[in-house]
Amino acid sequence: MYKSTSKTEVSTFKEDVGIKMPIESTSSATSSLNPNEGDKGLKRTLKARHLTMISIGGVVGQGLFLSSGANLAKAGPAGLLVAYAIIGFIVFWIAVELGEMAAYIPISGSFTVYCRRFVDKSFGTIIGYNYWACWSIIVAVELVAIPLVMRFWTDVVPDWAWSGIFLILMFCMNLYGARGWGEAEYWFSLIKIICVIVFVIVGCLTSGGVIGGTVYGFKYWKDPGAFSNGVLGVINALVLAALSMTGTDIVGVSAGESANPRKAIPQAVKTVFIRIIFIYILSVFVMGMLIPWNDPHNLSMTGRDVTVSPFTMVFQLAGLKGADSVVNAVILITFISCGNSGMYVTTRTLCALANEGIAHKKLAYVNKRGVPIYSLICTSAVSLVCFFTSWIPGNALFMVLASLAGVAGLITWFAIAFSHYRFRKAMIVQGKDLNQLPYIAPGHPYMNLISIGACAVIILISGWSYFVPADPIGLVGSYGGLVIALGGYIILRIWKKTKLIPLEEIDLDTGVRYFSIEELDAEKEELKNETFWQKLIAAII
Repeated sequence: MYKSTSKTEVSTFKEDVGIKMPIESTSSATSSLNPNEGDKGLKRTLKARHLTMISIGGVVGQGLFLSSGANLAKAGPAGLLVAYAIIGFIVFWIAVELGEMAAYIPISGSFTVYCRRFVDKSFGTIIGYNYWACWSIIVAVELVAIPLVMRFWTDVVPDWAWSGIFLILMFCMNLYGARGWGEAEYWFSLIKIICVIVFVIVGCLTSGGVIGGTVYGFKYWKDPGAFSNGVLGVINALVLAALSMTGTDIVGVSAGESANPRKAIPQAVKTVFIRIIFIYILSVFVMGMLIPWNDPHNLSMTGRDVTVSPFTMVFQLAGLKGADSVVNAVILITFISCGNSGMYVTTRTLCALANEGIAHKKLAYVNKRGVPIYSLICTSAVSLVCFFTSWIPGNALFMVLASLAGVAGLITWFAIAFSHYRFRKAMIVQGKDLNQLPYIAPGHPYMNLISIGACAVIILISGWSYFVPADPIGLVGSYGGLVIALGGYIILRIWKKTKLIPLEEIDLDTGVRYFSIEELDAEKEELKNETFWQKLIAAII
């Protein structure tokens, strides 16, 4: 549990580029979790370049490369753009709100901590387990998706075998700690970003008839149409669009393992806008130009054997010999990468829950490499659900898991926006100077309220089309997670008799990362020595 520092503790401040930053206090008072001393055995080996690259492409996986085909079928090309624009708008504000809290109080697996300290202990507990479940499901979803990609080359090997092979691979990659994970994801992310850039360029050239020999333009917007199912189609596409963009929050989870969160986290948050526009919006725009929404190769509940990634289909249309196989290989890498990131996130979240005293204490154990090994084993065990793919026909399991993960992601975003709203209110009520914050999120409180309302509305209407006619699979995917989370919160709150924490009692001191005068001077000197081009790149991203 977290223990508040003394209210009378006095910290000195130092002017640093016009911003007051906390300097290491000379007070003897200590917190139960002091970020300056490491986060319960986790290693601070993630550099700014790791967080920046990972924040752009680290969690881009099957949500974009495969599920976008399902969304195209649900909403049509124009509906797909609308759905991604709505979710992208929400994600941007969630990212900046999280960035403010994570830069100030950088703790690994931060969601549970923020929700328990700024809202309600029961609320934080449920959100922590919801987030763990979300990413555990995402790992399983990636493992379920991998056999669909492998079918492009061969259907001789059973699906469960492919899932098992890559589950072992992801497990082994996570045994090397944060530095090993960060380095692997840096290069994986770079490959994915290059793939998306090439995809957009090739797609535009193919649409214009420059390559491929056929002019597409916007002909599929006319026939079979820009919207496949009107407004209802857009609503149906929102959850899978949310799944595609789930992962912005990974910056907060990895904050405790960042060498300099005050610098790295704001820098990573600034890249979210680039990620939304250039990776998601442009990609789905190109898909809509070249692939009709009624193409049988788009992901659906049925037709497992014919499912092909929209990215692969676009390169096939371009007529570039062998390019489709290369792209399919890159897509395989993206699934491995996203599953690898998911496994990292879940182990840190479960470790944080254990450190908070709301999971078995064994799960908090961290080995010499800085890996919460028992949390890793527990998470890997949940991913074994992927082995059911061989006995469930069509893509039903995949679609249910994807919907559950998407809704769980929306619940997490709701919690982040609400936690930040109360965090900032507590700063004002307790007379804290906002200039202490390494990064200040714009738009408070209006964007908090809009984000909270938007997430709640999307969750409630996500399964609207599954009521008439009744579709049990769709209803379970849309509302199963919500019912469990809401029911669990009500039961836990009654059982533990917890209440909303008054703003004046919220702990805003424990876990703040303090910096010595020498560290701040060194950083200031580093800024002075940056070249013009380095400063320009930093300003852009």
